[in-house]
Amino acid sequence: KLVGVGCNDCMAALRHPNPVDSFGHSNLDLQSCSSAVLGADTKTPDGKWGIWAEDAERGCTPEGAQKLFVARLCVGGDAVHARFCTQEEAERFQSNLLLKLLGWPRVPISAEPGRSPIWDHPAELEPEKEYSFRDCVDACRNGDEVALSDSQLQQFNECGFLLGLPVLSPEEVRTTRKEFDDLLGARVDRASTQEARFRAAHTLSRPLHQKLVARLAKHRTVVAIIESILGPHFVCWSAHLFCKLPGDPTEQPWHQDAGFWPLSRSRALTLWLAFDDVDTSNSAVMFIKGSHRLGRLPWQVTDSEHHLLTQEIPDADLLGDIVHATLCAGQASVHSDLTVHASRGNSSDRRRAGLALRFVGADAKCLGPMINGYRMNSSCILPKGSSSDPEGHWQNLRRRGGGERKPHCKATSEANGLINDREQVVDRPSLDC
Repeated sequence: KLVGVGCNDCMAALRHPNPVDSFGHSNLDLQSCSSAVLGADTKTPDGKWGIWAEDAERGCTPEGAQKLFVARLCVGGDAVHARFCTQEEAERFQSNLLLKLLGWPRVPISAEPGRSPIWDHPAELEPEKEYSFRDCVDACRNGDEVALSDSQLQQFNECGFLLGLPVLSPEEVRTTRKEFDDLLGARVDRASTQEARFRAAHTLSRPLHQKLVARLAKHRTVVAIIESILGPHFVCWSAHLFCKLPGDPTEQPWHQDAGFWPLSRSRALTLWLAFDDVDTSNSAVMFIKGSHRLGRLPWQVTDSEHHLLTQEIPDADLLGDIVHATLCAGQASVHSDLTVHASRGNSSDRRRAGLALRFVGADAKCLGPMINGYRMNSSCILPKGSSSDPEGHWQNLRRRGGGERKPHCKATSEANGLINDREQVVDRPSLDC
């Protein structure tokens, strides 16, 4: 028995005679899953999307199971939900919905690629994570300032991102760009090849230690935007200060940030602040509208020649409308860590410079270190001081002046993000586009 499904067409699409393997091209016979799907229930889990565990009421699950798994997704504009006894059945339900209603993926994903030692966390942390998006209800105030209106919050709930948010004044843009140009020149001027120039510009080292980044992470408008979505308690755990130079072919494949970060729940946001005008020609970030309500999506090995990530979500065009984040200098976009996004190479004669600030609600916890040993909660900017995280899980950064130090050995050089003509090693995991 399937419960709580909000669309009869979705029900009809799911009832087929053959079983399904996760994200394969067979069909799940939900009627044959009566041992895994719970009995009739009309309760709708309002304001939450994805797959998550919740306590089961006594007597409502086979063999007295204490947990049940809720799947609530918005697929092709239809909101569907059901409750299952196992996470595997909930994920199978998700995969069949995506296949039947969106035709995704075009080719079955047989197995996901191995985890990246630079970008990812150990596999053993995966069962502890919850991939769910919570709708924003009311705009939270930062003092007397409300950065986002109720209609903008509704748009964020439906799309998973917002574009064109005014942050910097024209004078602030000029000052910020001058500081950034000085930092950029110090790295790019030392590169001896074009490839080295592209890599040097794409990630400036130790960004949280830069005064420019610290100032913008605490900017009144930035703080007000993030507080409108996450509430009063949040920190800036990472940043990416970067530039795609003209002709830089580097692509960031389609991905969800949440898949890489060891967070107890998906409560992270990225605010992308433009230092230059950005459009489709100079590599505007692309978002899949509504993809944050599909749950966590699997990856495959990327086939892009000039890529940063080694994994990608395939056939993203089937998941929803593609929206390009066209921005003027001083404007920002903001997106959920479950929103599918990507960027292409810069084919124009104009650079694309900006700052990605990554925030996380303090109600989410860091479950452990990344594969490279970095802990998300070890060195953060607290935009509101100690009130950013009253529990103290997210630790304040001990900032050092300057962006780089003279290395004492090769390992120190790599840890500080210094470059050579062969490769660049960055000091923080960066997924930004």
